[in-house]
Amino acid sequence: MSSKQRKKTPKPKAALKEEVAPRRPVGKPLVAMVSSRNGTEMVEREGRGFSLGELQKAGWEPRLARDWGYRIDSRRRSVLDSNVSALATKSGAMAAPKKTEGEIREDIERVEKAIEKEAEELKEEVVKVEKAAKKEVAKAEKVVKAKVEKPKPKPKSKKKAES
Repeated sequence: MSSKQRKKTPKPKAALKEEVAPRRPVGKPLVAMVSSRNGTEMVEREGRGFSLGELQKAGWEPRLARDWGYRIDSRRRSVLDSNVSALATKSGAMAAPKKTEGEIREDIERVEKAIEKEAEELKEEVVKVEKAAKKEVAKAEKVVKAKVEKPKPKPKSKKKAES
């Protein structure tokens, strides 16, 4: 036997599961709101960041939220429903995943068909407008012809009556 160790065969890549990170939400990062006491009433004001509980309820990972520009206040323990619902709606508005080549081709074909249909409709409309314009021109020509060809009335001369 040789003194060289045998190389381990690598695991097939299909066995490794690729983890796809969620896409960054579109738009500006949200601002966390907190409830604070102002005299005898509770008021919502801007906070330092979202609590870990709010992120967890909305289904966000704190590390991703920080990478996306959202502030996190790890000392806060409160969980406000308004913050959770805002985060949940923002996660619903995340950028759509990239389309496959087949989906892109289908979209292109659909758009081309819509353009062709609209072009046919516009051609029909142009024909209608041209017909209407020809009618108007014919009417105008008749009016002009009638005024030009109409003999001008001769001015009546006043003859002095002999008395």
